Amino acid sequence: MRYKEYNVNRVLEKCIQLFWENGFRGCTVNDIVEATGVNRFSLYHEFENKEGILYNALRLYRLRYCEDKFALLKGEGPIEETLKQFYLSFLNDGSPQGCFFIHIGTELADADPEIKKLVKNYLDEIENLFAERLLQEERTMDNAKLYARHLSGLFCTSMSFCLIQTEAQKQYHIANGIDLIVNKKLTHASST
Repeated sequence: MRYKEYNVNRVLEKCIQLFWENGFRGCTVNDIVEATGVNRFSLYHEFENKEGILYNALRLYRLRYCEDKFALLKGEGPIEETLKQFYLSFLNDGSPQGCFFIHIGTELADADPEIKKLVKNYLDEIENLFAERLLQEERTMDNAKLYARHLSGLFCTSMSFCLIQTEAQKQYHIANGIDLIVNKKLTHASST
């Protein structure tokens, strides 16, 4: 029996970087082979295809890079500050900035049902964390869900625009978005 000569998670880490820098469509299997040093046969044996590599890379990203960020939402303190720390944790965490799920979802969610499902589950998880945090502020369940939906939308736009904004613009966009959502009255009509 021949044993693997590579670490699957290291391969996926390199693929995360490659997909983030070039987009999924901008990478070939040959690019992956070159970046990881793992031959095509071994990649196909482990992941079936290029899409399988991406699905596993997203799962690894969620496990490795999001737990600490999600834990911020379970913390104490003023909700505006907690939310700001959460958003900025994706933008101040080195390079590349943003969220890998949003990056890939923007490129592929309309074309790939599995990506759409993975991104939706990820955003649902974030939205639920937002709602739980809002309920700590003695919001009603209906309001918490509505506000959480808006905060999730702010998360998506913040992660999408992070590449073209200056540091000051990011801070301003996030702080004002949070203030608008959390401290102003939203109506159900505004959620449609």
